[in-house]
Amino acid sequence: MKKLSREELEKELRKEAQGTWILTIVCALIHIVPAFLLNGNGQQMFHMPQWFVVSVFGSGIVAIIGIIILTKNFADFDYDEEAAEE
Repeated sequence: MKKLSREELEKELRKEAQGTWILTIVCALIHIVPAFLLNGNGQQMFHMPQWFVVSVFGSGIVAIIGIIILTKNFADFDYDEEAAEE
């Protein structure tokens, strides 16, 4: 684990929060947009409407991949200040 100064810690936390917000927005768009675009076309996948399968499973896959990418790009540090001082 890295020992970060107060400024570095705040910068890293801001970076993590921004990355998480961006991933959340992307997942929401991937969940909502296909639902509206594919709704009403009558096609099915796995005996379910196509919009449902693409929307739900697509956003889940993007979320998992995004979380893996985010965790690889963030620094590993201790959130607890007392534990970091010991």
